[in-house]
Amino acid sequence: MAWDPVWDEVFKGREWGKYPPEEVVRFVARNFYRAPDRRAVRLLEVGCGTGANLWFAAREGFSVYGIDGSTAALETAKARFSAEGLPGEFIRGDAAALPYPDGFFDGALDIACLYSNAEDDARRIIAEVRRVLKPGGFFFSRTFMAGSLGLPADRGVVRLMEEDGISGLYAGFSSLEYDSLARTDGNRAMAIKEWLITCRK
Repeated sequence: MAWDPVWDEVFKGREWGKYPPEEVVRFVARNFYRAPDRRAVRLLEVGCGTGANLWFAAREGFSVYGIDGSTAALETAKARFSAEGLPGEFIRGDAAALPYPDGFFDGALDIACLYSNAEDDARRIIAEVRRVLKPGGFFFSRTFMAGSLGLPADRGVVRLMEEDGISGLYAGFSSLEYDSLARTDGNRAMAIKEWLITCRK
């Protein structure tokens, strides 16, 4: 399984991620808000954690599916969806072996999942995402950039992405665009730099 069990302890030990980042809202709005029937639009998140991004998408009327290796995170996601009466499917599984048919999804999200996988595992996850996307489907990946400083070192694999590695890792899509985001935290003790990568099958 392309997942480190250290994340189960992380999710058990702290409240984590109730709201989506602005970049997820923008990606979903730009690519799916004009759909005539939002319920017909299926969105997948690999490494969905506690479901904050899918919570937003479900509230906007989309059909959402999440996969993660952490039982603790998935229990939190399911409880929140149940409490709010939101539909959504959450399963514990391996993002490198997605249990969905070819061409099932209109869009997919990776919000800091791929960075916690070795490059070979990340390639397998991306290939699986590409497989389950419909032709013309979109994949949004937010991943940490080389030069980031102060990221927690106790969470298993930490893989930082050089710009010249993006086109190779995300190869196989018909289009690929990327932007960047940088900020500091902890009175500038941390330098957080991220790639915002959008691919289309």
